[in-house]
Order: sequence, then C-alpha cells, then structure tokens
Amino acid sequence: MIRKAGFAICQNNFEALTRDELADLRSVTPLSQTPGCVIYSGKLNNCVFPHFFANESETLEDAGIKTLAGRIFDYFINNTKDVAFEAPWYAVFLDSRAETGLSRRMKSIKETFFEILKKRMSRVSKLVIDDFPAKPGNYIGLLVYVTNFNTLNAACSFHYNGQRRMADDPLAPSRSYLKVEESYRILEHSPLHNDSVVDLGAAPGGWSFSAAKHGATVLAIDNGPLKKGALQWETIVHKKADAFKFVPNHRADWLFCDLVEEPHHVMQMISQWFTNRKCRSFVINFKFGHVNPIKLISELENQNGLLMPHTSNAKVVHLYHDRDEVTLVGTLKN
Repeated sequence: MIRKAGFAICQNNFEALTRDELADLRSVTPLSQTPGCVIYSGKLNNCVFPHFFANESETLEDAGIKTLAGRIFDYFINNTKDVAFEAPWYAVFLDSRAETGLSRRMKSIKETFFEILKKRMSRVSKLVIDDFPAKPGNYIGLLVYVTNFNTLNAACSFHYNGQRRMADDPLAPSRSYLKVEESYRILEHSPLHNDSVVDLGAAPGGWSFSAAKHGATVLAIDNGPLKKGALQWETIVHKKADAFKFVPNHRADWLFCDLVEEPHHVMQMISQWFTNRKCRSFVINFKFGHVNPIKLISELENQNGLLMPHTSNAKVVHLYHDRDEVTLVGTLKN
C-alpha cells in the first residue's frame, strides 16, 4: 500500500504534544500517529518537538525484508531522477522501538537497501553517509522511519531539526550535561577557549562541567553544591547566590540557565539579561510540567514577546535529552 502524506518523527511518548504543536502552531493537519511519529497533511516549515520531518513521503507496507528494501529503492530512484549526487548525501534509517526486535529488522532492511543501492547505483552508493546530518537543515537524500514490522515511511526530501543522542561522560555531575552538549549542535557553535560563561542554577554542575571542557571560564551560580567533575576544574568558580538576584558586573560570552522554576518566572529574569545585553550566546531551559507547553512555546517564539525581539537566530527545541521541558538557544543581536 502507498499513501502520500508528511510525517514528523519525535521522541516516544511526545506524539500528543507533537500533534498539538502541528495543529495549533504550524497550520498543518495531523492525520494519525504511531509511536514516535505523527502523519500530517500540509506544509511544515519549522517545529519544536519533531527531530525530523518530511512534507512529502510514502508509506510502504510489506511482510518481507527484501521486498520492503526493494520498494524503498524504487521509491528513492523514482524521486531523485533530477538529483546529480555529486557530493556526500545522508541516508537516515530510524524505527519506533515500539516492538521487541524492531530495531534489528530496521537494520536488516537498511543493509538490504544498501546492497541493492550498491548493485544498481554504485557511484551514488559510494557517497552515502549512514548517519544523522552534521547540522540542522533541509536535505535531499533518504529518510526512512520503520513504524512496525511491516510498515515504514520514506522520504527523499526532509528537514533535520538537530536533535540526537549524545555521548555521556562518567565525570559529568548529572545527565543535564547531555542537554547542553546537544544544544551546541542546534546552535552550531559551542564555548571557545577563554570564553566567559555564567551558569544560573548550576548545581550539581553538569553545564558548567561542559563549558569548562570546551575551554571556557565559568561562574557557577547556585546555593547548592557542585559535584564530581565540576569540582576538578580551576576554571569553574562557584558563587553561592540566588540565580534570580544575581547581577553580573560584565557581559558574558554565554548565559546558561537550567532552573527548576516556573517558566514565566525564568522568562522575566532572562528578559532582563537580554534587555541589558549581559550575554552574547545563550542556552536556556524552560520546564513545562505545570503549564500548557504549546502556549509556552507560542510565548517563547513570539516575535513581539519578552525574548525574541532581542535575538538574531533564537530557536526553541525539544532536545533528545529533554523531558517535560524545552530549550531556547541563540545569540543576541549586535
């Protein structure tokens, strides 16, 4: 069976919020959902919860691995007739992880597709990159999402929002370290040697630890203690103070903020930092456990709101390592 529609891939258990975002904020129509994926009609241009999306795709169904791989190849060759493929291109295969053994089946389908590709399009196969794109953006290549043992979605034109699982560090004081490392990918740059960082709500020090590893000097603001690897860097200075009352003396290259606080309270504080131009780049986390997340995203993205008018390239995203929270990354206007 072949059905044409768009599909958006998100974290498992965030399908309902993805549907709400698409319907309420993006002017597209959700049609159905499966674990980690929402099928929609319309043209999606930007998003928060989806990791990947494709506005035009096909749903392929078959019980056989070789048959499915062959159908993917037929779809690929028919939809890339006008593509020269003179440079490396991405083939991304993902699965819903909703059934035991599905990841193994996805890998078998992928390997069989690559075998067919090598036989039928040898030159093109030598340019394929079997990985996520290096940075966010629009891509021509192949995106495949295996929903269950017999069904998958395929697209040759897709958008990558930048999320991906990051490698942990055993010295990191907390898993929040992974969030800020992932944020650099979204922003497409990270702290540099001798950059100054103010980390609000730093304890136990995951984000400060990350910045120090990248060569930055960090002022970690929190009444709570730092732990593990954050204690081993002389470039991390721990100041016991209330993050909401702290006023910096100088402009920082980076502002980090990961506070377990009501998001509007955090937004008000950050707006003062932005208004007074107390930082350049920023990574700020907003918890939505007790507020409407779609409304919060709308407020954060509002071009006439508290934050966006001060920024040049800010983006709200639900990271792979985020839970009931979203992250704002960007830089301030010059």
